[in-house]
Amino acid sequence: MIWRLRIFLEKLDLRKLGWKRVLVVVVAVAALVTAGAVFAVLRGGEKAATTTTSNPDDYVNLFYLRGIAPKTKVQGCAMYIHFTWKPDYHADQYIGSPALILADGPGIQGTYKKTFKASGVSLDVGPVTLGGGYRIWSAKVLTLDGDPPGNPTTIQAAPPANTKCG
Repeated sequence: MIWRLRIFLEKLDLRKLGWKRVLVVVVAVAALVTAGAVFAVLRGGEKAATTTTSNPDDYVNLFYLRGIAPKTKVQGCAMYIHFTWKPDYHADQYIGSPALILADGPGIQGTYKKTFKASGVSLDVGPVTLGGGYRIWSAKVLTLDGDPPGNPTTIQAAPPANTKCG
């Protein structure tokens, strides 16, 4: 390799080119190398910044709740509903945290905030009217302390079959 460089330099007579031209070429090559290095550093810095930011969903802690069949209490043509969710896998760490419950159905529609306890969380709604035909009421836990559940939490209630309200 060295002998090839020596032959190249012997054939290249720098005296014919002039030292000013050689100096211009060396400065131009040095400027290109410096610009490439600066560009690589800047592009590498941008990549590092975008890869270190993470999606908050990657670190969401999932918990599991067990929905219990709702208890209903009928008084005439009005009904009271008691929805209950018991803690299951990883839910114990949320004791004392706020639970957001979404209820759907005539007379109970909305979002409710309850405190999650060691016995679970419950929602009492009513009175709801049983008149106007067959209806279904449902509720589900949306979040505990901002984290979503790892399983479906929707539970439903319906009027008893022997209810005669028109």
